[in-house]
Amino acid sequence: MYKTVMAALLSFGLVLGMAAVTDTNTVQAQQAVAAAQPNGKAGEAQTVKTAETDSRPLDEKAAKSAAMNSKTVHVPAESQQAEKEASAENSNPQPEAVAETEKQFPQTEAVEGRNDVVAFTDAKNGFRVFVPAELQLYPLGINPVAVLRGENKEKGLRLAIDASAIDGKGPLMPFQVEAFRDDFLKLVKSSVKDSANAKKILTSGEVELAGQKAVHVVSTTLTTDGKRRLLRDEYVFVTQNRMFVVMYMMDETLYPQYENRIPEWMGSVQISQVWKKINIGGTAIATEVPASCIDLKEPTETERTMEVYGNESIMVGLVSSPADSFSFMPGTLGGLQQTEKAAVLEGLKQKLAADTKDAATNYKGEFAVVGGRDCVKATYEVNGSKNESYTFVKDGRVIELGFVFKAENEKAVRPVIEHAVEKLEL
Repeated sequence: MYKTVMAALLSFGLVLGMAAVTDTNTVQAQQAVAAAQPNGKAGEAQTVKTAETDSRPLDEKAAKSAAMNSKTVHVPAESQQAEKEASAENSNPQPEAVAETEKQFPQTEAVEGRNDVVAFTDAKNGFRVFVPAELQLYPLGINPVAVLRGENKEKGLRLAIDASAIDGKGPLMPFQVEAFRDDFLKLVKSSVKDSANAKKILTSGEVELAGQKAVHVVSTTLTTDGKRRLLRDEYVFVTQNRMFVVMYMMDETLYPQYENRIPEWMGSVQISQVWKKINIGGTAIATEVPASCIDLKEPTETERTMEVYGNESIMVGLVSSPADSFSFMPGTLGGLQQTEKAAVLEGLKQKLAADTKDAATNYKGEFAVVGGRDCVKATYEVNGSKNESYTFVKDGRVIELGFVFKAENEKAVRPVIEHAVEKLEL
């Protein structure tokens, strides 16, 4: 039911660069995919870390309910701390935190042609959005979740932006991201019954902003004295490895001034790729892959020193092999004559054929210079999947950086390939 590109790739026992992925690697990767399935036996439900911040979207009862009712993820409902969140004092950071990171937060810049908004960028988590210029923005110091707090004290308008990592055995699969949003909406509706402060849901559903899907919830809660209602206009974005919450809070009577402006601000949202470094142990060989990639390396692999990572769109292999396993390879790839280059290309082609048992087709190899280093770039197909590899020679080792992906994903994964090649360290 839940077919992913990853599952399709792994079912073929593919080649990463010039190095064949073993059958055991394939089984391990399939188990990793199974662990992410709603009924998978190889893993556990994913969880979401939520810090104890003044604008936390979780309450314990709702979280427990999610754990019981969702086979995919534990998802948040809304806190019953509305009156506390409405207090300006509670939204301000501690003085020592301000002093510690005064020059670090917030990271904002002017927006050309506009004076009503500024652009806020959370570079670490790859999140950017316009926020109203009327807010006083507070630096927060070291915090695992909160990335921005802002307030217009005169009007009583407040803003909180949180970014949290999705915890568990690995990133969510695409269908799990969809399930997360569905379960979140279910919990929003059920939270009304458990509310001790006459909570009302004015709006709840999925929206798409600048190509990003989000859950949008507008709710109100009664203050303890029962004299007024506090409103929260909240957007929740979920990616494979991160969750972003943008929440505007105000007195309900103030909302008509912002009801149409908030969606316009949110239409500026940008969520960019976040990278993590992978390194072959005991060497300086490294590169960067998307943070959503999981480790697929077979622990018992001894012939080659390697790292294998992948997500639902691409598999990335980084392999270091002794030069004597490539008998046709010269000590350097620079300054070769045409006949020597032809011999290297033919040798790589024949080794690929042997490694894949002649399953590789449409092989094309060429000498190239990448990052100032001579290498062989090769493209070919194995059982319907595209492969692209870069082979280098250094210090008696043959180093390969390889990629496996489906043809329909080539446009989407091209930036990943370019980034990994650019960040390659030998």
